[in-house]
Amino acid sequence: MFISKSILIALLFFCSTLASALSIVAKEEAPYIGNELPNKGLSIDIVNTVLLRAGYETEVIFETWPRSYEGGEIGIYDVIGSIWKTAEREQYFVFSDAYLFHEIKFIKRKKDTSIKFDTISDLDGLVVGILKNYEYQKDFSNSRNIIKLQQNHLIQNLLFLTQEQVDVTVGDERKIQYEINKYMKSKMKDLEFLPQPLNKRGVHIAVSKSNPKHKEIIDKFNEALKAMKSDGSYQEIIKKHQQLY
Repeated sequence: MFISKSILIALLFFCSTLASALSIVAKEEAPYIGNELPNKGLSIDIVNTVLLRAGYETEVIFETWPRSYEGGEIGIYDVIGSIWKTAEREQYFVFSDAYLFHEIKFIKRKKDTSIKFDTISDLDGLVVGILKNYEYQKDFSNSRNIIKLQQNHLIQNLLFLTQEQVDVTVGDERKIQYEINKYMKSKMKDLEFLPQPLNKRGVHIAVSKSNPKHKEIIDKFNEALKAMKSDGSYQEIIKKHQQLY
């Protein structure tokens, strides 16, 4: 079969483009990551834009968290798009600078003016809506003086809050705002966040140490992220997504 020179060049260019694209794997979780979200969500929008600025083409793959982690670790995927850094994970991955922060906060009914949070002991005796298998601050998780009501989904805890079946609910501030705006917008006027976060976690990309270009990818990402924060383009992405919630 004869293939013209122009077609051959086009095919070679297409293949080289695919080969140079970094595969980013992530678990869908609105408003940060999702195929139906604008630009695939806040986290992916930031990561894609930073990597593009760093000179990379990207492709995004959505997977469960176990498959994302395992696939990133053994090199099936180039980049884990959203991950918290721990000492254990640093054995296998190199992490970027934090490109975003998750603030884990309590939300309560406005009328319950006596509920405050400065220290864990302020929650003693309260019924708190939490999520199953979620990694909270250890002193909160280990406290036996707090009554914790577990659910599979955040929206269940928010409904229980409005129905006065829990005193407060805890979760990521942006995710709570997103879910209220999407599912129960009229209720936000009756609710308010407690200002002090339970904890604040940096969000990173991670590249397996088995990837021979792990240092190059992370260094270029960090450099581009710093430049975007300096010129205001990073802040524009944040502002754009805030309109969703």
